[in-house]
Amino acid sequence: MGDTGRALRPCPVCGALERRVLFTQEFAAVERSTPVDGYDVVVCVACGAGFADGIPDQRAFDRYYRDMSKYEYHQRDGAESPFDASRLAMIADLMVPHLPGADVRILDVGCATGRLLHELRLRGFPNVRGLDPSPACASAARNLYDIEVLNHSLADLGGANAPERYDVVILVGVLEHLRDLDEAFDQLRRIVAPGGLVYAEVPDATSFADWPNAPFQDFSTEHINFFAPRSLTNLFERRGFTRAWSEQNHRVQSHRTVMSNVSAFHLHTPVPPGAPMVRDDDTAPGLRRYIESCRADETRLHQRLQAIVDADREIIVWGVGTHTTRLLATSPLANARIAAFVESNARYHGKMLHDRPILAPEALLARAEPVLVSSRVFQHEIVAQIREMGCANELLLLHDV
Repeated sequence: MGDTGRALRPCPVCGALERRVLFTQEFAAVERSTPVDGYDVVVCVACGAGFADGIPDQRAFDRYYRDMSKYEYHQRDGAESPFDASRLAMIADLMVPHLPGADVRILDVGCATGRLLHELRLRGFPNVRGLDPSPACASAARNLYDIEVLNHSLADLGGANAPERYDVVILVGVLEHLRDLDEAFDQLRRIVAPGGLVYAEVPDATSFADWPNAPFQDFSTEHINFFAPRSLTNLFERRGFTRAWSEQNHRVQSHRTVMSNVSAFHLHTPVPPGAPMVRDDDTAPGLRRYIESCRADETRLHQRLQAIVDADREIIVWGVGTHTTRLLATSPLANARIAAFVESNARYHGKMLHDRPILAPEALLARAEPVLVSSRVFQHEIVAQIREMGCANELLLLHDV
């Protein structure tokens, strides 16, 4: 969104203002819910980091994660999917050899329903606590795993009082969501004990193109920083943390969908004064390669959507996330005869998208329209949910997974 009227966002890694625009992302807005209706995907000229520009302030994102969290898994009564459970167990196994002792105090920032802390406790680390802005996530963590969760954002932790210190702070799937990383690191330096560890895991922007997903899905309404290993290291080292270990990996996210990651431990030990920052020369080519691969797949997707429009039948669309809102803003889907939307996340029920109501899944039991499954990551799971409900609606699938 090159002409948003908003001030330029400083590079979240180095603070520079000069950037190159690689792509412009757009979304339709869900009533009183969507934190951002589009942005420019840019690369910092000074340090090479990738990020979203033309976005609102951190408060808009904080409200979204507090009020519209999708990490409560309503459709499974708070329990994670088998894929998420396996992924979090793998992260726990990866972390354990790096933890200095069984008595370490661990805080998981953005813990959702607490499964990773549960896995660490099973491996002999009892001093665990979560932090999540969603009250429903905090409740689910208590009910499912007896995990204590502080119901705040990272920025609010501690307030005016001296906060509790932790030996290990976990940031899995957090840093890519934060607009104000300087504010987040101000808090990290307050809560991580001297010599303590931060374990961070973020999507790997250098390999988005290597793992099939819906076109441009990695430029989501939530992901606003795009890290390579070098830019993640730069982020920490400029703010008082030294890299202790790092790797690139990938894990199964859902049926035939894989997420690539950069995983790293950093020590709360200041980098020597004057240490040079090494430029990230991997993010820009990685993002360009991803953009080109998405354009080819998007052509095929639009052809399928145009066929649905040409059939001139009233349909119901399942899903109101990044996949759907981007298609409504950029594809023939906006011209389809949409009667309503269906969404598993109960927080969206009763709201409007594209001037149509968002309904609970149970509403399908009384509807006969074909259902367009608007998701690649969860297409298989949604189809199974529809059939388990006993719905006989014709299903329209956009992806070959």
